Amino acid sequence: MYGLDLIAAHMVGDYLLQTDAMARGKRHNWRIRALHVSFYVVPFLLLLLTYPIRPDRMAEFLALLWVTHFVTDSRQWASGVHWPPKPILVDQSIHLATLALLARLLV
Repeated sequence: MYGLDLIAAHMVGDYLLQTDAMARGKRHNWRIRALHVSFYVVPFLLLLLTYPIRPDRMAEFLALLWVTHFVTDSRQWASGVHWPPKPILVDQSIHLATLALLARLLV
């Protein structure tokens, strides 16, 4: 069941492998954001090595995942003025929708 595998890889990469310093600095410092995104794709690489996927498709998926995650993490996409959880929920919705689209096209 690839969908749950990919969601698990997302959670590991975006939460377990992200340090507090990365979380604080990624939006304002592209180097910190690039480091976070590089760590983020590692669980996907390890997972995809177990899939029957061509190496070129795997590389394309990981590259596009890296770029789209970098862009998404470059700003806050919603205000939390009226509902504080909204920014993180919008951010995660963008990440998961992007992941689903890339997986549908490439995995």
